[in-house]
Amino acid sequence: MSARFDFSIIICSHQPHRAAIARAHFETLFVHRAFEIIMIPDAKSICEGYNRGFAQSSGAMIVFSHDDIEFVDAGLPERLESHLRKFDVIGVAGTTLLTGGAWVSEGDPHAFALFAYPDAQDGRVLVKACGRGGLAIGDIQALDGCFMAATRAAVEAISFDAETFDGFHLYDLDFSFRAYLRGLKVAVCRDLAPIHASTGKPDEHWQRYRLRFEKKFAMSLARPQNNPTRVVQVRLTKAALVEFISDGGPARMITAL
Repeated sequence: MSARFDFSIIICSHQPHRAAIARAHFETLFVHRAFEIIMIPDAKSICEGYNRGFAQSSGAMIVFSHDDIEFVDAGLPERLESHLRKFDVIGVAGTTLLTGGAWVSEGDPHAFALFAYPDAQDGRVLVKACGRGGLAIGDIQALDGCFMAATRAAVEAISFDAETFDGFHLYDLDFSFRAYLRGLKVAVCRDLAPIHASTGKPDEHWQRYRLRFEKKFAMSLARPQNNPTRVVQVRLTKAALVEFISDGGPARMITAL
């Protein structure tokens, strides 16, 4: 299929209110680009929803996003395009050494991230970063799935394993780890700084899919090293976060690690 759009943005959301907010947000961010938003309101699983959304899409670059992500940088499309010229699959957090069903299991020098959470105490956002190095880290083995983007060719080659991961967990590690094992270029890009409204929780459902993941890739996972993770953080207003990103704040924050 020849691309009709620069970007196809695929979001699974069972909540109409959150879906409407997410749609409006991405419409504002991508207003100057050729894009489509494919909202899946009835996904049986994230994998099933993303596969269905991709089958409907015609963008050259594919964005997979949770419905509670916010970007304050208006230059997001250009940043994504620049990264996807160099890499096949990108995200905002991940690891260069995957030892199990959680990308955060191994810390320094393998874990890399830069993102923010709302701080309910004072209305600011808490920006967190981990991993020494540059803004774009290649040789990544697995990504967190709150926000991922990929070339169309990469998604066609990998797709999502809806048979094994028929729920809402571990789809991200499975997709990105198989991309890595296939030899695709996977990267964490730390100049995007999204605000993610939820932190996630490893409940019994997550544990069940973790075991499925670790069984599926038992021969491919590295031996655990149990390295600690050094994290630096700063509290900012949303307005200050805009300036922080445009003025090289992420690079300075990483330097402090």
